[in-house]
Amino acid sequence: MNLRKTIPSLAAVVLLSASGCAFITKLTSAGGADASAFTVDMERYDIKSISLSRAEAAKTLCPGTSVTFKVIAQATDKKKSEATTLETADPKGDAVAARGKMDITEFAMAARGGKIENGVFSADADPFTALLGYDVKATYRLDKTKEATRHYEPDYSCFSAVGGAGPSGMSGSSGRSGASNGGAGGLGGSGSAGAPGPRLIAHASIVETPLFDRVGIIRVSGDREQVSLFDLSTGITVVANGGRGGSGGRGGDGGRGADPQGTGGPGGPGGDGGPGGDGGQVMLVLDDRFPELAQAVHVDVSGGSPGDGGGGGRGGQGAPAKTPCSGCKTLPPGANGPSGPDGAPSNSAGRPGTSEVQTTDVDAIFAQLPPGVRLRRDARPQAAPPPPPPPEKPGKKPKRK
Repeated sequence: MNLRKTIPSLAAVVLLSASGCAFITKLTSAGGADASAFTVDMERYDIKSISLSRAEAAKTLCPGTSVTFKVIAQATDKKKSEATTLETADPKGDAVAARGKMDITEFAMAARGGKIENGVFSADADPFTALLGYDVKATYRLDKTKEATRHYEPDYSCFSAVGGAGPSGMSGSSGRSGASNGGAGGLGGSGSAGAPGPRLIAHASIVETPLFDRVGIIRVSGDREQVSLFDLSTGITVVANGGRGGSGGRGGDGGRGADPQGTGGPGGPGGDGGPGGDGGQVMLVLDDRFPELAQAVHVDVSGGSPGDGGGGGRGGQGAPAKTPCSGCKTLPPGANGPSGPDGAPSNSAGRPGTSEVQTTDVDAIFAQLPPGVRLRRDARPQAAPPPPPPPEKPGKKPKRK
């Protein structure tokens, strides 16, 4: 990812202390499983040790992601005097899946850098919240000397874009239903055009964090306000797309056929899709000390995609079969009406927007940063000296007479 830093243990202790000691002292219940009545009786087992496990093998976590943990216990079956391995049941699983497994509420669970509930850890989405990473802890309630912890470093590669698209167009209104005497369904309304993309100014540089020497940072202003870290090798895109065109409205359903034997009304046509909005405007300003930012930060000012056509309405049902009198022949039902045609999708995508890239001093933009984040102080590149003037050409000697 990025160049790894070695942190003195004393510095790590200070930073961890600053975040509070709730992780150590405040253990909260993870919640109960619906099938807890079918889990094992823990009084039957002597728990020797526990560990935390997740399905993914990764040793990092992206801010804003969720991970499901289960507790694995090495135990001795007291009745059989046999060693065995137990694991917690899926809190969302059924009774069959819970048989022979432990209830997650047998363990108090706590976390730093996010919250944990029912064994699911949700990392805080703010990239500046857990600069030292994420920690999850489980403690066996019947024997608090049995505990397990897992640590994950932050991974900023999931921050792939900042900015956003303009609002999508409104969908067309649905057509009215046909009258009950076989009336036709109404026409669906057309979708409206997508809005233009936002106007953004984005400044990018490189910072140090407690764990990494080089991490990208980007600050967006204008129609959107946003600050984010990003992985320099993965890169990030400043997005100012046009909004998608609105979908056409659905055609109205045809009315039921009139008695007797009336044909159902035809469904109404769907509405046409709306055009996409034009792309926005981006001014990208890169720190002139770091030429690699030109390859790591990208711009997308594409126009919005066109909207889809609305579906045609359903044809109305024919009049039901009917026996007009006692002993009379039953009249067959009327035919169902035809469905309406679908609306036409728009073929007009939004036009691309505009972008400009500059390189300059951005120190003032990043003068105020969250605690633990520091703008790198690499030397600014020196301008190349101007080339020496060309040597003067010797003058021509006068001709002798």
